[in-house]
Amino acid sequence: MMSDWWNAPEGVQILPDGGWRVGGFAIVHAPSLRYLKARLVFEESGAFLVEGAERVPVLVEGPAFEVTTLRFDEDAGEAWVALDDGTEEVLAPDALSLNEETGRFECLVREGLGRALLSRGAHQALLSRVEEEGGLFVLRVGPRRISVRT
Repeated sequence: MMSDWWNAPEGVQILPDGGWRVGGFAIVHAPSLRYLKARLVFEESGAFLVEGAERVPVLVEGPAFEVTTLRFDEDAGEAWVALDDGTEEVLAPDALSLNEETGRFECLVREGLGRALLSRGAHQALLSRVEEEGGLFVLRVGPRRISVRT
């Protein structure tokens, strides 16, 4: 249970740059961030840290996750993202985008309800496969083309 080791103060938020803050204090301890990110749940009513019956609301202003690795399955035409909470997901057809404000690539995760920044390594893996087709950019994975939104 979260309360066994931490009474979360009010004001859990994810900043526009992806930084996490709790009660005005930055959370930078990697194991703590991974623990919190693994418990972040998105619902119609908002985002929450969930542990059992406990629910702590989270104000999400930016990408909550980071894509640590991109993995490609050429035969299936699928791209997989490994997130910094320890999970992996198939990249959805319209999930990739370039954030014009930050100039960084992001993707939608958690059924399109959350966002993740691409790490430097994931960014390089993406760029090695991006092509221009008819004025639009696509990620090439085997026979499949995944659009990159701008």
